[in-house]
Amino acid sequence: MPVRLLVLITALADLGACGNLVVPGVPLAGTWGGVHLEAALTETGGTLEYDCAAGTISSALVPDERGRVSATGIHSPGHGGPVRQDEIPPRLPARYDGVVRGDLLTLTVTLTEANQQIGTFELRRGEPGRVFRCL
Repeated sequence: MPVRLLVLITALADLGACGNLVVPGVPLAGTWGGVHLEAALTETGGTLEYDCAAGTISSALVPDERGRVSATGIHSPGHGGPVRQDEIPPRLPARYDGVVRGDLLTLTVTLTEANQQIGTFELRRGEPGRVFRCL
């Protein structure tokens, strides 16, 4: 019996060392941050703040059994200088695709109408984004 317990503990430790603590079917939530992007994710979607843009995700990022996530939303590019009081930012349809392994989310943002990739970002759970405001 103690040998089985030791094997089980070793297997669980190995699983934790892999860093894949993602539960398939459970939405990602909380703050995820990295260089040039911070995402605030909820069970119903999320908001994103880039260096010189913003975005929304219209549904939860729910990992599959391989940790892959995908959702659609809006990307709003910004600009340097002041924002006019009556200014309405562009709202471009976007797709947010990625993979999560443990506390690391690699997220690719693509504008769907132009099939233009905005970029790929590495975000860590619980970390603030390092966003540099455009001037």
